[in-house]
Amino acid sequence: MIGRDAEITVIGEMIAKSRAGLGTAMAVYGAAGIGKSALLAEAARTVRDDDHAVLQATGVEAESELPFAALHLLLRPAHHLVDKLPTTQRAALRGAFGEGESGAPDRFLVGLAVLTLLADLAEERPVLCLVDDTQWLDRASLDALVFAARRLAAERITMIFAGRDGAEPAVYGIPELRLSGLDRADCDRLLVERVAGLTPEARDRVIEEAAGNPLALLHFAGTLTPEQRAGHLLPGPLHSSGPSVLAGRLEYALRAEIRRLPERTRLLLLVAAADGSGSLRLVLKAAQALGAEADDLAPAEQATLVEVFDDQLSFCHPLVKSAAYHEAPLARRAAAHRALAGVLDGQDHADRMAWHLSAAVLEPDEETSAILAAAGERAKARGSNASAATAYERAAQLTIDRERRAGWLAAAAEAAFGAGQLYRAGSAAGRGHRLTTDPVLLARLATVRAAVEAEQGDPGPAANTLIVAAAGIAQAAPAEAAPMLATAAAEAWFAGDHAALRQVAELLESLETRPIPVAAAVRGMERVAAGDPATGLPLLRAAIPASGGIDPADRVTATYAVFSALMTGDDDAACALAAARVTASREHGLIGALPHALQLLTQAQILHGRHAEAAESGAEAWQVAHDTGQAGRLRHLHGILARLAAIRGEDDRCRDLARQAEGTAQERHGSGWGGSALTLLDLVQARYEAVVERMARVLDGPLGHTVIVTFAIADYVEACARLNQPDRASAAFTRFDAWATASGQPWAAAVAQRCRAMLAPRDEVEEHYGTALTLHARGGRPFEQARTRLLYGEWLRRARRRADAGVQLRAALDAFTTLGAVPWAERTRAELAAAGVHAAVSQPRAAAILTPQELQVVRLAATGATNRQIGAHLFLSPRTVGFHLYKAYPKLGVSSRAELAGIDFDVYSR
Repeated sequence: MIGRDAEITVIGEMIAKSRAGLGTAMAVYGAAGIGKSALLAEAARTVRDDDHAVLQATGVEAESELPFAALHLLLRPAHHLVDKLPTTQRAALRGAFGEGESGAPDRFLVGLAVLTLLADLAEERPVLCLVDDTQWLDRASLDALVFAARRLAAERITMIFAGRDGAEPAVYGIPELRLSGLDRADCDRLLVERVAGLTPEARDRVIEEAAGNPLALLHFAGTLTPEQRAGHLLPGPLHSSGPSVLAGRLEYALRAEIRRLPERTRLLLLVAAADGSGSLRLVLKAAQALGAEADDLAPAEQATLVEVFDDQLSFCHPLVKSAAYHEAPLARRAAAHRALAGVLDGQDHADRMAWHLSAAVLEPDEETSAILAAAGERAKARGSNASAATAYERAAQLTIDRERRAGWLAAAAEAAFGAGQLYRAGSAAGRGHRLTTDPVLLARLATVRAAVEAEQGDPGPAANTLIVAAAGIAQAAPAEAAPMLATAAAEAWFAGDHAALRQVAELLESLETRPIPVAAAVRGMERVAAGDPATGLPLLRAAIPASGGIDPADRVTATYAVFSALMTGDDDAACALAAARVTASREHGLIGALPHALQLLTQAQILHGRHAEAAESGAEAWQVAHDTGQAGRLRHLHGILARLAAIRGEDDRCRDLARQAEGTAQERHGSGWGGSALTLLDLVQARYEAVVERMARVLDGPLGHTVIVTFAIADYVEACARLNQPDRASAAFTRFDAWATASGQPWAAAVAQRCRAMLAPRDEVEEHYGTALTLHARGGRPFEQARTRLLYGEWLRRARRRADAGVQLRAALDAFTTLGAVPWAERTRAELAAAGVHAAVSQPRAAAILTPQELQVVRLAATGATNRQIGAHLFLSPRTVGFHLYKAYPKLGVSSRAELAGIDFDVYSR
């Protein structure tokens, strides 16, 4: 290639890394004709003799709504490995390809199946995966491939995507390479090598107009007349009547070239462009119905606009195909699609036929509307929500029946939301809402509208939208109203809308059939938000099932069970229930649901003091949420992980995460975790005024009633006491004390006694600390117990009881060290020094130097699970599992899998 040495070097380095066992991925962007396809072809050529498996697919505009069309083509060389995939992945991939009966798979599980399949192929030989024209790739294929590309680690795989600048859907989350135009010297060299007979003057004019675009260079030069080649050029642009933008001018020039072809040749090219599959047999059969024959293809071949090889007809460039299609008038384009639909038969071609019929009709058509709706059903069943949404929307356009149109728009909105297309989902739901008065249909539309509002960070309107819609169907369809109200309660809670929460509780209780635990939990939430924990917490406890008393796959009930356990301070139950939800998500291959389940588990583990496990769960939740494009979930996780960073003393990370969680009072779905993290950070660093100011704002704001803010009241009390302003904390402490009493949790009663000790007269302090430690001994929240010992030790030191202070401070130091609470351990060590007590510097535990994912992998490996089993459990490839084990062994001081069984990983759970 001319002028792409730097880009070829980058690709060569990627391939070398992958060959050595470090997977790489990149997205190449550039204007039409800039050389993206040529760069991919050069990448394929460089590995031709290196025993690589080269997998290639190109997006086709005519197939952009055919579910998994590009993926099916790409994976043909690996088809022999499909049967070796883990069961859920195999079923998902077969379902995506229309080969299974298992129903719609989790759209990200298909991506995991792609990753595993490519990794298995890479065990045979290195893999180079090239995906061109991503702007025309069907969304289902693109989602699956991008998911796999983001999770390459130890695989011998290189993935390169190429697409036009500014085209959607874009490939995101992997490194980018942008192609610019060739410089003048490279343009001159290209013309000298490829176009004969140009004078320097003609060459200069072509270079100036092509602006470094290789395709434009060759095409503009190729269309010059003999006089122009000789330098007889008029002033002004060579293509003055075309659009001014280069890509538009280039397509205009191509259209002019096509206009010079014989009419039947143009007709044949139109059919080929409308078809998009490249099947010469199919194109000729459809063209014959319109009066064109195989011989009519010759002029286009002679003009090098198309080429034929092995019964495949391909355009020399996508712009040529676009020009051939758009040069034809609308009626003729419709005729071409109608002819193609007429020659497609059988179930295997049902989707292609549907889309050709869709393009052929120019006015409402009930029969075609029904055909498009059926195509939407098939796409949905295969897990391609984006394609389903397009089919449903087109079906809605083609019907004149208002209710039927509203129904198709509801289906389109649901599918678009499932595809992560929020704006599209909201738009379709809004249009459908204006067309119907059917309460059940309005409820479906409201569910989507509310989900979009919530995902965009506005839970208040989401709650009210759901309440109104659910009220409309509460009596006629209570089974449908109940989950809507459960969602509305959660949104009202996060919005701090107590009136809406009360309305939801009343509606739920009025349902003839209702989920009793959820109804109890919602009423409990309403009572807690109203400042009545004595009534609310027993209701919440009633929503916590006994072990095995709930189906963790029932996402609504299971989520409320975890939330109820968190609200009541029952950390053991919260961890167990959240872990069951995580296990259910893994077993059912619900990758999209996994981040929320892991988020709940991370929250429970942080509160339980299992900080190392929380780091594992949180890191996985963040990675999967990132890989699956769940921006709202990432905001929640940022606040929660900020709390863990504050405990560990990672100051900059804590602030950054809290900022990304949308601050303090503005933070909604993070439920105040980001603000509480900053509070904890300020507290350990003795910035007490900052603690008091922040907590005062949060307690008076919409998040003042939430779980973590309730728990952070103890921090507020401590800061006020250290500022010698105990009265500022009295109202907040009264609230916490009421909650602690109602919770019945020993650790909560202990923290309340600690707060009393800080607020009490001097002669009552020790009694409160003693009571607190007695309660702490009954279990729960080791971090809070260590803080109580620290504060008691500080008080004893100031009372000049150094020996007694040393006992408490040493115990606190041991606990903080075990918990990985670095700044709290440092503060305790300083207190010990002030008390004249030497404290040895503890050595880091072996597992503390493992990454969260390494710790996850070695825990599972220690149980005897194989790499393939671990990979299926953690949604990783087996080779990546082996890579993590290889890195973890020397850190743990072991040399084999068998030695892991002798390590007690529970010791490292703090």
